[in-house]
Amino acid sequence: MEKHILDYLDALSKAVVILGLPLAYIQYLRTTKKEKRDREYGTYNALDEKYLEFQKLCLDHPYLNIFDIPDNNPPKLDGKQKKEELILFTMLFSIFERAYLLYSDQYTELKKKQWIGWDSYIKSYCERDNFLSAWEISGATFDTDFEKYMEDIIEEIRSRKKLKGEEDAKALK
Repeated sequence: MEKHILDYLDALSKAVVILGLPLAYIQYLRTTKKEKRDREYGTYNALDEKYLEFQKLCLDHPYLNIFDIPDNNPPKLDGKQKKEELILFTMLFSIFERAYLLYSDQYTELKKKQWIGWDSYIKSYCERDNFLSAWEISGATFDTDFEKYMEDIIEEIRSRKKLKGEEDAKALK
């Protein structure tokens, strides 16, 4: 009888090992995936907080043409206001740089989706003369890959505007 109990316990211990290892591995994978997702959302939240801070600054400085939607007829700025605009755009460049570094070359689905939005947002600002003027003043102080990314966008936009201007001039002749 004792031998049967020992055989039963031996078989039970082997079953625990055989079943336990795969279950432990599955639990490990779940935990790793959850931690990765939590890190991604942490990255998103940190960048989102910076963006919301910038939006609050836009609200605090409505006389500056720095909000997402450009003013149709922006007011003429005095020296102090131009300095404020430069400072706030430099803060925005920093947010853009962070988005670029965190999302531009990532492979997870969440980060790819985030980059598509940020890339579009950055390009929309690069259409604005006041943004470009601020970039010319303070753009050389950022990560070199980010600077190249920005310069490529700016060059593309300038080429497109130049081509459009030439086409418009031909149409007037």
